Amino acid sequence: MAVARIIHKGGSLQLAAACLAAAMAAGCAAVSSNPDATDAAGNHVSTLIPNKTYHVTSGLGLSVEYIVLGAALYWAIDPLAPNWELQQTPLGVDRVRISMRKKRFASGGDGEAGQVFARRAEQLARDGGYAGYTILEYTEGVESTLPLAQRVSQGVVHLDR
Repeated sequence: MAVARIIHKGGSLQLAAACLAAAMAAGCAAVSSNPDATDAAGNHVSTLIPNKTYHVTSGLGLSVEYIVLGAALYWAIDPLAPNWELQQTPLGVDRVRISMRKKRFASGGDGEAGQVFARRAEQLARDGGYAGYTILEYTEGVESTLPLAQRVSQGVVHLDR
């Protein structure tokens, strides 16, 4: 049985890597591989990430560890990624199961599962040359997963000739 997937970039591995990067950035001041190390100005260096500040304006300066932490959080949250991961499985000639999983970190979109499901069913009917579709079953829920629960939805559509 063939399974088609439409997946946004990310997943558990991405989240784990971002958490590791954030933990490393948060604990940088305690790491020292060479206690006699100095920077170009002769200052003692005892961090994994350089203890430097970049001045964006005269009144705003950002330290490197905050920049790294911000980049790690942005990578984990990825606000530009689609909110839903879709997976579709054919259940015969004219029936398809559509399973959806919402990304863990999203701002809003909690009530859009039905709309996303209907848009995908409509696209399947249109791309397959069908006259329309009928929703045979549809459920929404929340799955308790680590580190955070995720909204899920699934249903079966019949593609009408």
